[in-house]
Amino acid sequence: MADRLISTVEKDMYPFDIQQPVDVVIVLGSGHKDLNNTPAVMELGSSALFRLEEGLRILNANPNAKLFVSGYSGGITESHADVMRKAAIELGTKPNRIKAFPLAKDTQEEAKSMAPYLKGKRVALVTEASHLKRATIFFKQAGIDTMPAPAMYLGSEKSDWQINANASYKSERAFYEWLGRAWQWMKG
Repeated sequence: MADRLISTVEKDMYPFDIQQPVDVVIVLGSGHKDLNNTPAVMELGSSALFRLEEGLRILNANPNAKLFVSGYSGGITESHADVMRKAAIELGTKPNRIKAFPLAKDTQEEAKSMAPYLKGKRVALVTEASHLKRATIFFKQAGIDTMPAPAMYLGSEKSDWQINANASYKSERAFYEWLGRAWQWMKG
């Protein structure tokens, strides 16, 4: 059942074709932990790791592209954008290719804060497949066309009918996106 629920928000999101040229790769904010004396990569949550990995895959195929990372601190010492920036550098990205947006608290704020830098650019937008539709709409509302680049799929075409904790998370993500889209629609 969980795979069917999550498929309603992941459908039509296909892996990004790195043959498509881009000027900017946006990796939307996610989450991290505040750990001392560890590499930034180890501070990233699983969603953030998947996002960054996909973003760097696309960036590496486009040697002149820039990487935009975002996310506020949420009460933690460092902003998520700064941790993502450090992690990208640890993974071999040159610092001058990265622009951080450390104040954006949600996807709508990310779109608004990045929009002035994206006019006339070819943009890959990286987040989970389940979140891409809503994220794309926020960027469209900010005047930016993006190419969806799903970083992670939760659903599966084949289900093994076993009960596990992942099913609960898949259902939660599906409901979260449905509520998010309803709120987005109500706000106009």
